[in-house]
Amino acid sequence: MKWIVFLGILTLSIFKFLIAQPLKEETGIKTHIWGEVKYPGSYNLSYTGDILELISKAGGPTINADLSRVTVIISKEKRRTTINLNKAIKKGEIFLLDNGDVVIIPRSKFAVIKESLPFITTLAVFLNIYLTYITREAK
Repeated sequence: MKWIVFLGILTLSIFKFLIAQPLKEETGIKTHIWGEVKYPGSYNLSYTGDILELISKAGGPTINADLSRVTVIISKEKRRTTINLNKAIKKGEIFLLDNGDVVIIPRSKFAVIKESLPFITTLAVFLNIYLTYITREAK
């Protein structure tokens, strides 16, 4: 009878020890994202990580992101491809990533124009002043 109690206590102790141990977390794949996301950098994804998971981990696209011209550098094949993420999402397509892949989300053309407007406006003002000065000198 003592052996049965001893074996029960031993089994219970081993069981508690195994449950108390944290499970080893799998790291998955390491991918990189640059460009127009809130937090660009390197991220670990699950082994079935896709481009949307990576963009989500990076805080999502910024307001200036152009999701129709996303570049993916596929490290294993040593090639780059451009995907229209807007169309892929509408069609329900999933673009899986692999270890070492790099995703680049470019700035939209509208954002580039919007950011260059102050310079163009300032240039136009100086050009206007210069032309006004030249026309007054000519009279």
